[in-house]
Amino acid sequence: MNKKIQINTAYLYILPAFLIMGGIIVYPVIELIIGSFMTVTGGKEVFAALRNYRLAFKDPLLWTALQNNLKLFLCVPVMTVLSLVIAVILFNRIAGWRFYRSIIFLPFILAIPVVGIIFTYILQMNGVLNTTLRNLGLDMLAIDWLGSPTLALPSVGAVIIWKQLGFGVVLFLARLMSIDISLYEAAEVDGATWLQKFFQVTVPQAAAVIEFYVIISLIDMLSWVFSFIFVMTAGGPGNRTTVLEFLIYKKSFGGGDFNIAMAISAVVLVMATILIIIHQSLLGRREEMSE
Repeated sequence: MNKKIQINTAYLYILPAFLIMGGIIVYPVIELIIGSFMTVTGGKEVFAALRNYRLAFKDPLLWTALQNNLKLFLCVPVMTVLSLVIAVILFNRIAGWRFYRSIIFLPFILAIPVVGIIFTYILQMNGVLNTTLRNLGLDMLAIDWLGSPTLALPSVGAVIIWKQLGFGVVLFLARLMSIDISLYEAAEVDGATWLQKFFQVTVPQAAAVIEFYVIISLIDMLSWVFSFIFVMTAGGPGNRTTVLEFLIYKKSFGGGDFNIAMAISAVVLVMATILIIIHQSLLGRREEMSE
């Protein structure tokens, strides 16, 4: 009887958290899904079945935005490798490693609009970067980084990598500090080189954290880059940097159909959910292997 009372008390304690989650997460998601099947006719919202989804997928801009998001996925392996390598270097306790860790993490805590505005001034045609290149006699390298159809998206991707790198470094560094040091000592006794220790000790031991970081970063590239695009390029030039989030914004507040925007949002939600399911399945498989 006492055990039952304890269980009921535990549920009572976590009830407020469930109510908050229901209010700020579950309810909006349900409203989103319902709204994606509705349309406004004669000032009234009526059921429209798959109309919004059909119109969304017929829009060439949706596929352009999706392709741009997939291109930004290429930032993830770059961020992962750089973060892991830098974390390993800092883990070796080089002189001033705490200072370097703070400097590397600093961009991550900066507001995205601030970062976007600063890099817009740096990367524009007559910005800091091109002015410096011209002063060095490298006029041929002075390019309109954000105005070029081929370089605009890679330029935004480079800024995203710069800002997000610190999170990966701190995450991997925390994992490295919890690895049994005897593994590295045994590798050194066997005559392992730095690269051998990296691939045979560090990477396997940090595999779970690497998987988590990759999945989280993929979700970020899918549904978290709106602020960069809005501040730096506004989707241009010629929709070359339009991503799904920015398309949803344009459909919602740029004279489009709000219900179509909700349908596109539901598609993004499904894609993000698939990535989460993949992460959970990898995690479950890893736990089964460790038992």
